Amino acid sequence: MAGRQGQPHDRGFREVVLGGCQSQSCEDRFGDGATDVIRQRERDHINMTETDTLVQGVPTGQIVTGVEEEVGDGSQVPGLERNIPKMPYFRNNLTALSQRYNLYFAAYENRIFVYRPKGILKQALPREPNLILATKPDKVARHIGGTLDGRFHHQMNHIAIGFLGREEVLVSVYDDGSVFAHYTKHIAEYTERASSGCRIPNPIPTPFFRENVGSSAWGIAIHQKSRLIAVSSNKREVTVFAFGLSHLPEAMECRERPREFCERSVLKRKRNWRICIPLGDGGHNIPNISLWDDHEGFAEKVVANDIYGTTWILDIWKVGTAPFRISHRANVQGQWAFRNPMGWGIVVLPYESFLPAKSVTDLLGMQESDIMNAKNPHAGRWIETQRGLACVRGHPGDPVAQSLPEPETFGNQHTPATWLQPQQPAFLAAILTGQPLLALPAPPPPPPDEGGGDDSDDDEGAPLDAVPDPPPAAPAQNALFFIPDHEEDGWSEEEEENPNPAWEDLSSAFDSEDDDTASFAGVLGNNNDANEITFIEEAMSATEDDVEADEALTQSLAPDGILGYFKRMADSDLSGYKTQWLDMIFTPHDGKTYVSPTSAVDRIQYLRRPTFKNRNTKQQDRKALEELGKRCCILRTYEEDIEMRSINPDDGAAVFCKDPISWNYPPHPLLRHAERLNMVVHVPELSLVVIGSAIGRVILLTPTRSRYSIPGDGFRLKQGFRIDWVLPRRSEERSGWRPPRGLYGIAVGPVQEGGATGCLLRPDNAPAPSPASRRYRLMLHYRDHTILSYEISRDEGNEDVLIF
Repeated sequence: MAGRQGQPHDRGFREVVLGGCQSQSCEDRFGDGATDVIRQRERDHINMTETDTLVQGVPTGQIVTGVEEEVGDGSQVPGLERNIPKMPYFRNNLTALSQRYNLYFAAYENRIFVYRPKGILKQALPREPNLILATKPDKVARHIGGTLDGRFHHQMNHIAIGFLGREEVLVSVYDDGSVFAHYTKHIAEYTERASSGCRIPNPIPTPFFRENVGSSAWGIAIHQKSRLIAVSSNKREVTVFAFGLSHLPEAMECRERPREFCERSVLKRKRNWRICIPLGDGGHNIPNISLWDDHEGFAEKVVANDIYGTTWILDIWKVGTAPFRISHRANVQGQWAFRNPMGWGIVVLPYESFLPAKSVTDLLGMQESDIMNAKNPHAGRWIETQRGLACVRGHPGDPVAQSLPEPETFGNQHTPATWLQPQQPAFLAAILTGQPLLALPAPPPPPPDEGGGDDSDDDEGAPLDAVPDPPPAAPAQNALFFIPDHEEDGWSEEEEENPNPAWEDLSSAFDSEDDDTASFAGVLGNNNDANEITFIEEAMSATEDDVEADEALTQSLAPDGILGYFKRMADSDLSGYKTQWLDMIFTPHDGKTYVSPTSAVDRIQYLRRPTFKNRNTKQQDRKALEELGKRCCILRTYEEDIEMRSINPDDGAAVFCKDPISWNYPPHPLLRHAERLNMVVHVPELSLVVIGSAIGRVILLTPTRSRYSIPGDGFRLKQGFRIDWVLPRRSEERSGWRPPRGLYGIAVGPVQEGGATGCLLRPDNAPAPSPASRRYRLMLHYRDHTILSYEISRDEGNEDVLIF
């Protein structure tokens, strides 16, 4: 039972309650000598020593379930070096917990290790994984390439768990643009059979979905009710995969039909749709995304946070609308002596998952006198809550109540490290890809100075870790007018768009290979289980009875520059060609639809198309935005900061907290570019958001909301958040529980319950648990393979978060 350390008199509200920390070291997980192997790999990483031999895009000698390989002495027992998986650097969240099964997933390079945690308290991982899933790049991925590793492109950037209809899925995205999705049901069935010693054939689970988004893939969003998977990429666009449905669920069928024909056709879901949604001018790479629901719970918009700190709200279905843009608070007109903090995390929070608040203390977890209001002319538009960090008990850092900084100092407040030398791997990646150390392309150069200015300080002589120039302003488009936008700085389309690379005839490269069709077609046809897609109402192509329904789509034309793949089709006369059984592409910013390419050559050419931008001026439906704003708000994270805001100005001030983890340690070579709050997990059942920083600390945040506006000194508040705890706590860090390494991933999921069979977390026929009876487990996975575990639950009043 957890000790109740947090009491109302401590901070004026009932806060998170923490108990002991459970630790599993790398020696516990892999055996004696594991530390030496890991330290040698770290030295190899710093010294840029490559030891792996790649064959077909992946290292040789990897351990994979179902593949038996003999070692030198003829035995089949791999050594410690092969047993310990390697961890890639500079990625997103790479661990996850199933919400239905007792399964823990950890992604290493191109492999996913599956474990069944043991012990309700410790949640220890077994020494041997229950399953290792491995993927290889297909022909498309090998030609797309990657940005983070100059040799090994097919490595995962991010994994996520979610539900599509009734079935839970595991989605993984890669640096070469690959996207895979597995059913967790099949993974659970395999592990159950393997652990029981069942002698019947036990096939290795295979992905039911495989695609490519044309560039390094990062953000993942999965929508249960709308049956969507959304993926963001370095093409500065979001790709939404909308699976075809044999018939719409009743709730979708009863929706009001849109008048626009193209939108109506896509919403019918008679086929698989690939919906490509570009950002507007000034948009950049997108580390994370979220989906915004309408009042019926269907996905309506994508919310993306780019590395310039700009949030974009984009229509999924509406045709020809402009992006709705929300800039960072530091984006102040006329101030150019700064760089915007990089945007990393984003989540749309429905107000149903907020805890009620009646006072400023309830709302923010601090006294009103400690709140710092913005300076004029932005007073009342946002507030700063950093002083409240001094009230967080056991905070591992030493938060200092600071005076309100000037807007141009809102960037990284720590002095940049100077230890990084050109021989280190981050520089290698920069040299090989021509990109900055984060593998995030630099903005285009400004136009030449027509006045003949001095060219001596151009980018050519700048250091590789120099701060990029501020982003350009967008033309007329939807915007959140909390902060004025910059004036147009003159960047041209030709300068910012990446032109197609010199295109060679790839047909000869594939003459000896079959065309790769494991995309949407793989969902419907290339699978051993004929009922694989039952979770989306037996998705399939339209029947002949529906052929006449979408006649306007039968003469779709390709975008400029990619018409070639139509000319190479066996039947190039498309004048009467019916596309009812083909996958389709939809670009809502211009309202066009295209037949999806099927051959590898055509898919590569399509994915290498120039970058497009949404330059529409038609505003999104204001009533729809207001309605969305009444039900949800946006939580976004940066390198060090957290912000919560509504899109409705009447909802009061936006709430910021600067540098909540307070990392003040000396720079370390293995923590380069680790200051990023890039791991965000929303646990609506607990009214909790877990935010992880790659630096090694995790924030437990409670979203709060008042029914009425709470007046303050020059501001009004309606929603906010409390930072209840920062993990690991000071006592745990001083005791050596947290290793001196960065965080690899965070995972949150329900704790195993009694009476559940097999891999299930709880019996299928058990009544839905109340928040007071359901516990969740939080697992922090560090780069040296150490895992720290906690258990979390709410009390009966749904106020305390109990952490055991």
